Amino acid sequence: MTRQEKVRQRKQTRFTKFKRFALVFFLILFLSVIAYAGYVGSQIYMAWNKIQSAHLDVTDQDWEEQYKSKRKKTEPFTILLLGVDNEGGKFVGRSDVLMLAIVNPELEKVSLLSIPRDTYTKIVGKGVYDKINHAYAYGIKTALDTVEHFLDVPIDYYMVVNFDGFRDFINVLGGLKIEAERDMYHHYVIDNITIDIRQGETVLNGDEALYYVRFRKDAEGDFGRNRRQQQVIRAVLDQTLDMRNVTKVADILEVVGDNFRTNIPATEILSMVRQFSSLSGDDVETLSFEADVGSIDGISYVFIDEEEQLRMQTELKRRLEPHFLTDTKHAKQSQGENY
Repeated sequence: MTRQEKVRQRKQTRFTKFKRFALVFFLILFLSVIAYAGYVGSQIYMAWNKIQSAHLDVTDQDWEEQYKSKRKKTEPFTILLLGVDNEGGKFVGRSDVLMLAIVNPELEKVSLLSIPRDTYTKIVGKGVYDKINHAYAYGIKTALDTVEHFLDVPIDYYMVVNFDGFRDFINVLGGLKIEAERDMYHHYVIDNITIDIRQGETVLNGDEALYYVRFRKDAEGDFGRNRRQQQVIRAVLDQTLDMRNVTKVADILEVVGDNFRTNIPATEILSMVRQFSSLSGDDVETLSFEADVGSIDGISYVFIDEEEQLRMQTELKRRLEPHFLTDTKHAKQSQGENY
């Protein structure tokens, strides 16, 4: 065998080994991806079983049919967001946070209304007037019926999050970067946790973020808290833009499965995730009530008069009607402004 033939043979051997190595490498990579996808799929399946198990207190099939979405993919829809305390892992008690989101798929925008938790209103089906956050203590159906009656718009979906889940979610994100409105300090004696938030740009851990959205020990009370809750939602949307992929799916699903309940079908959730993958804080319009604080028999309430209630009902209905899309596009073209 000539020297030239030996060199060619060695090159051929090396190339063959490289092909084998490449084949094995890509096979391992492929199997790893398939295994991870299978793991994520199983996580999604298990999490969704928890999320939709028994629909909390919902047992009336007719009621479920009433709230089942029959909308077109481009039609605006509503989601009622409720934040509750975690009592032994149960979704019970009063709703400390109440927000209505109107989602516009065609515009890829969200209108977010915070409802003061102490709002004095009729609790539907119970024959009493009370704080609106007390409605959830009777169950999700009463909460939905009460908010629907108060706002005079249909509720398509609900999401219930307990506060342990919110705290854990912020920790999974690695903290929440936000422009804190003010200094806040508090020490939880039982848990030996100190909250020390300074005004200005900061990164909040889960406990700090939870205190930030629940704080109302100032003259603004519920109104300041509602504004901060909306601020946090916009910040979360901004911070998760680059994380809406499989890298955090398993961790997020673990938090979600234990601390989140909804009636949104899994197919709808997946569709929403794809459709709103680029949603940011700039795409969220915030709405708020003008209201007064007063008391009845020594108990403090938030009072929203009929004129203000009607104004907000009209604003919400505009955002749910087809002409709002046309009006908004014209406004953006003529004024060059965001939603």
